[in-house]
Amino acid sequence: MVLKKETNALNPLLLSNWGKMSDENIILNLSGSKFEISTGVFFTIKSMQSPASAMLKQCWNPSSRKEILLERQSIAFSAILPYFQGRKLHMPLSVCPLDFQEELEFWGIDPSVMSKCCFSRYCAFFDEQQVLAILDNDQLKRLREQKSLQDRTMGTGWRSVQAKVWMVLEEPSTSVLAKIFFVLSAIFVMVSIFALVCGTHPTFKRSLRVSEWRDYFGSDFSKFEGHFSDSVPVNTTLPPLPLNVRTNVDALVYIEYITVTYFTFEIILRLIFCPSKLRFFTSFLNWIDIIALVVMYSKYFANLSNPKEKYTASIFDTVHCLQIIRVFRLFRLVKNFSGFRVLLYAVRASAFEVFLMSMFLLVAMLMFSAFAFFSGDESFPSIPDSFWWAIVTMTTVGYGDMYPKIGLSKFVGAVCAVTGVCLIAVIIPIFVNNFILFYVYSKIWERKDKPIIERDSYESKKIKFKINKIDAVPSVCDLKQAN
Repeated sequence: MVLKKETNALNPLLLSNWGKMSDENIILNLSGSKFEISTGVFFTIKSMQSPASAMLKQCWNPSSRKEILLERQSIAFSAILPYFQGRKLHMPLSVCPLDFQEELEFWGIDPSVMSKCCFSRYCAFFDEQQVLAILDNDQLKRLREQKSLQDRTMGTGWRSVQAKVWMVLEEPSTSVLAKIFFVLSAIFVMVSIFALVCGTHPTFKRSLRVSEWRDYFGSDFSKFEGHFSDSVPVNTTLPPLPLNVRTNVDALVYIEYITVTYFTFEIILRLIFCPSKLRFFTSFLNWIDIIALVVMYSKYFANLSNPKEKYTASIFDTVHCLQIIRVFRLFRLVKNFSGFRVLLYAVRASAFEVFLMSMFLLVAMLMFSAFAFFSGDESFPSIPDSFWWAIVTMTTVGYGDMYPKIGLSKFVGAVCAVTGVCLIAVIIPIFVNNFILFYVYSKIWERKDKPIIERDSYESKKIKFKINKIDAVPSVCDLKQAN
């Protein structure tokens, strides 16, 4: 197969300046690299509405042959020059797209005229930069907060004490005391979760004592008192004790009391020493602690008002179920680790893709559930009952509790499984790529010096580091007389 090579039309600006061409060429010296161009190309460049055009108009003297010096990137210009000569615009592999964008702005060229083979790479770079801006903004915000706290610790009075205590509570890497507090908090969080988990296992349950049975039966305890006394007449018939009434072992109860006391003390400290009360009440982790403590104290007050609630199922069990949010305290332990933050950044950056995947799964679930139901297979009694089967099939889990039994429903199941695999194979790599991108970029943040808290707009943003640098000399134009 022979591919027909495309022919490019000449640049309209070049055609309009073709008549101005003369026998003499003009030399452009770009940072030591000389480019000899025709007068037609020169006038094409000069006719553009760009900084380069203004500079050339200022430097050009038509009375004699001149060499014009511009301190710009010669590599980028070697790719830009063919565009002024009527050929396609390509981006060199050795040039950063951000630098190439600046060169295009200097020479007055719209990036959209770039060849497709390079424009896709050019756009992909800025898409990545837009995604990485999430990490940049978060890191810069954290650095500003740390710098503000450090400045406040240098002062005197309450604000200084508040900042010092808050750094101990929130920044484990700032001091030995902060590290000790972090380890202590980690131990209490793990112990609290251990007590919550073990409290549901029969091994950590025990039978009720006499005093606890008295609380359980209340005024009716006299009817069952014979079960706990040896002085009961032989022919006395006692009502049986309720079965499966057990409570947690004492060790778990004491652990719960200690951890609740610690977390209460910690949340009070955070409330007192938080520099911004608005930030305190808008923190997700603080609300986790507050809700967990409210649940525990409501449980204690309910047990005091009605001791029987401690051993029986009641309406307070719904409130007790909220104890599961204690597990979210683990987020407080890992929030300072870069890997956890990278995961959150990847989720935020992939929110649209996750939304699309959810929508596709929902549509496919409705569609294949309906197909399975109308196939006539008795395994699918209704469309809502088929939702579960469609989800576990598309996600390739396949528990086996529902499965097709006839030919038509098996065909529907096969198509459903293949659709789910294709859908996940397309969407999930986007999230994985974002995670890898953030992870690699986070390593750069960790290895480089902390940036000064100054940023320009996104188009020309540059992070200035606290190292001694020689500032770049601004571009100048110089006329050199030809010998």
